[in-house]
Amino acid sequence: MLRDFTAMQLTAKTGNMVVDFYPVKFSDGTINNRLMLKVVNFMNDQQSMRYITKKDMEREINERVYGYGYEVTEIHTDPQLFNSGLACCC
Repeated sequence: MLRDFTAMQLTAKTGNMVVDFYPVKFSDGTINNRLMLKVVNFMNDQQSMRYITKKDMEREINERVYGYGYEVTEIHTDPQLFNSGLACCC
């Protein structure tokens, strides 16, 4: 199991499905310590974008890497600006 969870990109074996997890920051620059932004792309077409908890991100990363053979293809260090329009999604 992965233990050092950070914002990252996961790519399916076929390369068709890519899931990105980004840290989230507020307009004052404060990093949210509970939420991550999850972006799902299929064949380079964005399918969804929503906030998830860090705990859910950790579970999903382990499921995708160890259950479905996804690979970690990038580490994201740039926090994304919090969008209150997406906030009701979590």
